[in-house]
Amino acid sequence: MSQTYAFIFCFALGIAARFIYLGATALAKRTNLLPVTVILDTLTVLTVGGGFAAYVIFTGAALAPYMFAALFSGYLLTYWVTKKIRK
Repeated sequence: MSQTYAFIFCFALGIAARFIYLGATALAKRTNLLPVTVILDTLTVLTVGGGFAAYVIFTGAALAPYMFAALFSGYLLTYWVTKKIRK
């Protein structure tokens, strides 16, 4: 059952990563300053990576390929959905 929770958490983290990225991109376009863009991109990576690392550390889960696949799948699915909406 813990593998199911890990998969769901990583999938949801991938979805959250896309929405965080969309928000950071919109804010960076609004300011139009390179340092702001770099800082927001860095914060996005630290937020998603930190959430992933915190989950692994606090649950004691072993790193498995399906966790990375779920993270990528959540991001990719959200990318496809938001890409079609934004056009």
